[in-house]
Amino acid sequence: MKKIKNARGEVVELKSGAELQAEMRSIAAKDKRLAVNADDLANGRSSILFQRYLENEGVTLKDAIRAFGYDQIGLESVRSLYSNDNTKPLFNTIVEDGIRIGYAKQGRASQLVAKTVGIDQQTYQWYYIEDPDKDELDFSKVGQAAPIPTAIIKIDGSHTIQVFKRGAGVEIADEAKSMNIDLLALHVQLRGQRLARTDEYRAIDRLLNGYFGDGADAAPTIGVKTANTLKLTDAWYSAQYMQDEYGFTPKLAVMNLKTAEAWAEQKEDSGNLIFLQELRNGNVPDFINASPFVSSKMPDNRIMLVDTDYALINYQFKPLSVESQRNVKTQVEGSYATVTDDYVPFQKNARLIMTLDTARS
Repeated sequence: MKKIKNARGEVVELKSGAELQAEMRSIAAKDKRLAVNADDLANGRSSILFQRYLENEGVTLKDAIRAFGYDQIGLESVRSLYSNDNTKPLFNTIVEDGIRIGYAKQGRASQLVAKTVGIDQQTYQWYYIEDPDKDELDFSKVGQAAPIPTAIIKIDGSHTIQVFKRGAGVEIADEAKSMNIDLLALHVQLRGQRLARTDEYRAIDRLLNGYFGDGADAAPTIGVKTANTLKLTDAWYSAQYMQDEYGFTPKLAVMNLKTAEAWAEQKEDSGNLIFLQELRNGNVPDFINASPFVSSKMPDNRIMLVDTDYALINYQFKPLSVESQRNVKTQVEGSYATVTDDYVPFQKNARLIMTLDTARS
């Protein structure tokens, strides 16, 4: 055990080995989302359980690193941490930190999500409000003893949400374990950047195509005044239509680079570029009041207006964590980051897809 003074001024003894695993198993057992995997998480020296253990003790990760005798962690070789069972949870937590740093640098999925909702099972019911857009559900005059109009939240028995496990690993060859921790950090940050891109792509796919195969959560569409011609007035009309028809305000306008270029090329009657100053500043012009969100996952001739306050939910069964496992295919032990979640539209009319190749009626 390692003695250390925590942020509260208390001297605590940090556990290691079997005692630490038992403590982490106990922490997992108290969390509904982690309890079913308590043994696997503890045996895998889970970073999320180690982080929670440190939080319970009032100790930071940097304090724990020093307590294990690594005052200058960046100069240490990977081998010194990775090959020691007592410090494996510390190693996995360092890997998780690196992945999160890389994710934060590149991650844009959070810009599309209204809220992350924790769930305690991988299959979850789809809840919806019956007729949320009917006028009688708005505030209205109510006579004495008259019933008050209500919106009813129900479970749709024919639709369920199934979240799934996603992951990416880092396996280190024996000869590469001589690298120092700072170099490893750059490698795992790069992995974090790649994970961030895949999360963004999935979120956009759900917004664009919905989650359910039968189209129950499909987004409404609207054409432009003249097919295959994008005008400033089309952007204005679509934003006003979304507000007037559905009661949602577009915060983001998602489009690919080709469509963004067509938008940036808007001209005045004189032939001058409307957004010349924005282009000189290196910015994509705002789509009326919606911020531009350029993504290669949007098809040509499509712009998706998104009210990010209500459009998309991230259902999360197990948050991001890193565990140690032995790869049965390569017979190499590695550290693997996993998350169990998925993105599902919350209110289908909080998105409006502009179809630039069709004329609106």
